[in-house]
Amino acid sequence: MSSTNRGTQRNADDYYVTPHWLIEDFLAALSENCRFNFDEQAYPRILDPSAGGCEQYPMSYPTVLEKHGFTIVDSWDIREDSRALIRGCDFLETNPTPNYHDVIITNPPFNKAQEFTEHALKIAREGGLVIMLQRLNWLGSQKRKPMWQTLPLAAVYVHSKRPGFDPQKPSKTDSTEYAHFVFCKGYELAPELFVI
Repeated sequence: MSSTNRGTQRNADDYYVTPHWLIEDFLAALSENCRFNFDEQAYPRILDPSAGGCEQYPMSYPTVLEKHGFTIVDSWDIREDSRALIRGCDFLETNPTPNYHDVIITNPPFNKAQEFTEHALKIAREGGLVIMLQRLNWLGSQKRKPMWQTLPLAAVYVHSKRPGFDPQKPSKTDSTEYAHFVFCKGYELAPELFVI
């Protein structure tokens, strides 16, 4: 997902390469501030339902997570040319085994982010995490107000550095700020906010 300001055109299937440094920064902050003990022992089964990857670039979240020692990282993608283990898979149309995945983490299409989050929470195990990379302004809008009143948001990790989503132009950043939104199935406390 990328903001479409500054004359940017939206890519097919809303596919953008998530920079690995952005994921690394998030994982470091999550480990530092974490009440979730984010490691393979606590969360052994991870899914990225819009894993991406292509002929030129590896999948972002699976690549970084495997580098950090996670061994079961399932990858799905709607695109047939993705590097995901399962291609041509529309996450919103799936009905996987409930309570199997401990973490569902992805950079979903912005216009389907709420549906991705709700579907992920249905299939994640109790106490499992759903982590979505989104524009910070996802918190706003009257349309999404009911969502924020019901979903179990546990933490928001705001990235102080704007990312770019075009590896061929690494110095060109997006036109808006981003955050990793961490939901915890069954979580009932007030969410925490971290700036990284």
